[in-house]
Amino acid sequence: MTEPRYPADKLLGIRKKHWPESVTAVGELMVRVYRLNSLMRDGVAQQIAAHDLSFMEFEVLITLRGVAPPYEMIPTELYPAILISSGGLTKVLNSLQERGFITRAEGAEDKRSKPVRLTAKGRTLAERVMADVLEHGDTMVRGGLSDADIERATRLLHKLLTTLEPAND
Repeated sequence: MTEPRYPADKLLGIRKKHWPESVTAVGELMVRVYRLNSLMRDGVAQQIAAHDLSFMEFEVLITLRGVAPPYEMIPTELYPAILISSGGLTKVLNSLQERGFITRAEGAEDKRSKPVRLTAKGRTLAERVMADVLEHGDTMVRGGLSDADIERATRLLHKLLTTLEPAND
């Protein structure tokens, strides 16, 4: 868990008082998005750690679970779908394989082309951890937003992200 931080309103209040030109509409949105990201990641990290997984191991498991059966991808497909370096990916894949959550095809000389497949044990774990993460997220978000608010926020974030993220078909 990260160190306690000022709530967004307190931080913005201090900045407005001592550096008002730094608190623009976009700047305020950015502070709130960063703060929400921090709070959500902390909560998710706790849920994941309770299952003896790192965030990156969780990312790999849910990414594999999110593709069609047999829940398999080659590392070069997996890499852009998660948020770690290729060197970090190798370490994570080795750990997951040692614990029986994934398998790697034998025989391929280039490890980047060796398919990574989710095992039944890995699928069960991915589904259990994801259920915990979603339940925690649901509790956090519904504590402050209605269904209509959630729908609107989702639409607005989708609209913004479609203009910022590169198309990657």
